[in-house]
Amino acid sequence: MAKQSATTGAAPKKRAKAVLRPREKEAAPSVQSKPHTVDPEKLEVWRSLPEDQRTALREREAVRMFNVAAGLHREGKLEEAVESYGKSLLLNPKQPDVYNNMGVALRSLGKLEAAVACYRRSLVLKPNNSGVYSNMGNALRELGRLEVSMASHQQAVRLQPRSTEAYYNLGLVLRDLGQTDAALSCLEKALSLNENHVDCQWDKALTLLEMGRLEEGFEAYESRWLLDRSPPREFDKPRWDGSDLKGKTVLVHHEQGFGDMIQFARYLPMIKERGGQVVVEVQPELARLVGSVDGVSKVFNRGQTPPKFDFWIPMMSLANVFGTSLNTIPADVPYLGPLDPGAVQLPSSLGRIKRVGISWAGRPTHRNDQNRSAGFKHFIEILGLPGLSVYSLQKGPAASDIAEHGCDALVNDLGGRLRDFSDTAAVVNQLDLVITVDTALAHLAGAMGKPVWVAVPFAPDWRWMRNTETSPWYPSMRLFRQKRHGAWAGVFGDIRRALRDEIVDG
Repeated sequence: MAKQSATTGAAPKKRAKAVLRPREKEAAPSVQSKPHTVDPEKLEVWRSLPEDQRTALREREAVRMFNVAAGLHREGKLEEAVESYGKSLLLNPKQPDVYNNMGVALRSLGKLEAAVACYRRSLVLKPNNSGVYSNMGNALRELGRLEVSMASHQQAVRLQPRSTEAYYNLGLVLRDLGQTDAALSCLEKALSLNENHVDCQWDKALTLLEMGRLEEGFEAYESRWLLDRSPPREFDKPRWDGSDLKGKTVLVHHEQGFGDMIQFARYLPMIKERGGQVVVEVQPELARLVGSVDGVSKVFNRGQTPPKFDFWIPMMSLANVFGTSLNTIPADVPYLGPLDPGAVQLPSSLGRIKRVGISWAGRPTHRNDQNRSAGFKHFIEILGLPGLSVYSLQKGPAASDIAEHGCDALVNDLGGRLRDFSDTAAVVNQLDLVITVDTALAHLAGAMGKPVWVAVPFAPDWRWMRNTETSPWYPSMRLFRQKRHGAWAGVFGDIRRALRDEIVDG
């Protein structure tokens, strides 16, 4: 996640460099009121002042408004801060720092185009400001304008070649563009300038994993515990280091999302092979599903008191403990399945009908959901194909998209009947194919060994890597990739053609 130096009242997602306390200029002594007062007597006094005094007063009031805006920004009152930055600029439009700060606030409000405009105005007034180029580059990256973002970050590096943040931000957009070697070089340069840059350590780990350098990547992945958003758990037992267990019990604790837990559940039987008993902490929705994994003695929900254990380890640290490389990924599927295969029964099909399950949106709270969720409208591409019976496994608010697009008669909506992932697995078990965006459903179908097609964004999550239509994690998976940022139409055109061919061949 792009980080841009210290901030004032920044939004949780991104941080940007903001100049918080402007230096006040020398100004003429104050008259009785602000220049914009409508009091007739004071207005007459204002008009009687020489032009240089009026200019000085405007500049002083502009600085005062800047300080007011910066205070509001620090307090997180972003809309009020933007209004006050605007008032400052009305009084004195030649303030590059005000434009930069207003850009930071606008970006935090999600008004990215306006933020970019502010950064450009700032650079007109102060062309060699590396920090503003970085801020603009990050906003452009969030807009998906990756090539322009890269150019902005490259200029930031040229202007400030000893800036850790400039190299870090350039590395992020290079990775988005698929230039992973260059991205890794930038991240390593940033760490050479500041070895304690936690976000850069984390993004280096993600870059190594995306490149398929899993042994290095999973070792570096431990840096996630240094992130503010990911504090390490504490237990009164030692952390397991992979040694023989001799009947001891290992607690594997939950972390991150549903898909992560499903993907890394493949390692649980390997703990048993080391002579241990395995208890797993899970989200409630995964309790029955993870309980079906070989070697798991007990599962319990997060927040409950754990059973007795001798060692502990985070779920996603298992890959590092077992020394996973690209050639040693444990990919024997299925490694999990429904606890009750008959929990949700699909109706019998008449004739040669292909049963296809779909999901078009992930959790809205996911940090990258705007890029990975394609939306239901793209799935309408496949609904007109003959020989299909289409089932929606979509959960959450996005499930209403079916009715909103008038497709109730074309899709069997099962989302409301799925109590947990074990129920979802019972449905997947009866399907011929799953087509989904990058969600937990992709991991579930892959872990069950079911054919699954995944629509992958141009800048993918690390586990889907680059330049391949297959996944070393899931042998039954096929990846359909965007060829440029945001270009879902081409992806679903490819999916439609591939599905049509399967119907014909089937």
